[in-house]
Amino acid sequence: EHCPTKPPNARQAYPCCRVIDVVESHETAEPEVPVEEPAPLVQEVIPPVADTLDLDEPAPAEPEVPLPSLNESTAAVLQELVEAEQTVTPLQSEQLIRDAVVFMDNLRQGQVIREKAVIAGPTAAFRVLEQNSNVYIDPRSYDRYNTIVDWFVSLDTEVIMQLFERYQPLMREALAEIGYPDEEPTQVLLEAIEVLMQTPAVGTVIELNDDSVMYRYADPALEALPAAQKQMLRMGPDNIRRVKLKLTTIQEALKK
Repeated sequence: EHCPTKPPNARQAYPCCRVIDVVESHETAEPEVPVEEPAPLVQEVIPPVADTLDLDEPAPAEPEVPLPSLNESTAAVLQELVEAEQTVTPLQSEQLIRDAVVFMDNLRQGQVIREKAVIAGPTAAFRVLEQNSNVYIDPRSYDRYNTIVDWFVSLDTEVIMQLFERYQPLMREALAEIGYPDEEPTQVLLEAIEVLMQTPAVGTVIELNDDSVMYRYADPALEALPAAQKQMLRMGPDNIRRVKLKLTTIQEALKK
């Protein structure tokens, strides 16, 4: 059998015939896009760990300035105090380390030798009150020490301890000069502080005896005290309290 040339509907009229559907493509083929070659991969070079900066590593310490000789140490000590913003006006010694060592040695023995004091004493006169034939220290006399005590308690304990540690070799040399070649400056200072800390607490009114030469404490217990402690009493109870508080901080720093 032969299929008609133009069937009305090829699929319905002539099922015996195989119909070939031809689909025309009206789409235009797209031009080929050239494929770019990928850039070569550059591998980042990471420097070895040893060549990197360790942010936690401390900066190298500055070289320590060598100590001056004992004879020339006063200017160096004063300069370091000034650089640390510490007032040096009350200091009067031309041989500061030598005189400080002698002063500490005297204090630990309960003595006060004014010629070896490293700070100037009060300039105002000592005053007394007379009442009913009795003589007492005028409380206004205690004010003579206010300036000295203000300066002492204002000193930065950390700065003082740093200088004390730094100049230990020269203090040992000074101790050897006065007959203590085996003494340690720290122990000498601790003993001196202990003597001052044992100064008894007294009231503002202290009775004196006038023997026409010098005033003495009317209380035998006070008069029997070491000269260093009697000198503390002349500063008055408030200044004594302030000085002892400062001495306590120094004492604790020396024992660390």
